[in-house]
Amino acid sequence: MPDGVMETKPQLRARMRRVRAAIPDRAERVGSLTTAVLDRCAGIGTGTVMAFVGIGNEPDTGALIDALLAGGFRVVLPRVVGEEIVAAEHESGRVLTTGAFGIPEPAGAAVDPREIDVVLVPGLAFTRDGRRLGQGGGFYDRLLPQLRGDCLTIGICFAEQIVADLATEPHDRIVDVVVTDAVTE
Repeated sequence: MPDGVMETKPQLRARMRRVRAAIPDRAERVGSLTTAVLDRCAGIGTGTVMAFVGIGNEPDTGALIDALLAGGFRVVLPRVVGEEIVAAEHESGRVLTTGAFGIPEPAGAAVDPREIDVVLVPGLAFTRDGRRLGQGGGFYDRLLPQLRGDCLTIGICFAEQIVADLATEPHDRIVDVVVTDAVTE
């Protein structure tokens, strides 16, 4: 892009999918990301955390979800119902079913979004100030306004997914903090 010209959302999505796919050592770096997220969650005691199941080139969140459960947190995961995300209870050892877009989902009971203390938010790209580029369906943009005002929202990504700037629209929701696998973020 020429100086001063911002990528459109579709352009940035395409570029960031390539960037994320090109990260050769994702599996090795997930441990650092898991530790950084757990450190951020430590301040809420054993509250309710909405995590997500990483698929494809997203960070693998399996160890993170297991660590949250082992640490006494109540864990909920997203379940897509129509055009909305429903927070659904997840328990250790429970099998996830394949849901919308091929994403593993819990079969547990729906949880009121106002009961959630922390939401871990996936994204293709984030800015340091919390602006986020998702997959384009707007699911998290519709979920986040339903949360309590004191609910902590944490964007999770690899360091390469941090961008200097990205276009936003009025419906785009900003996360409170962005956590990466980089040691010095």
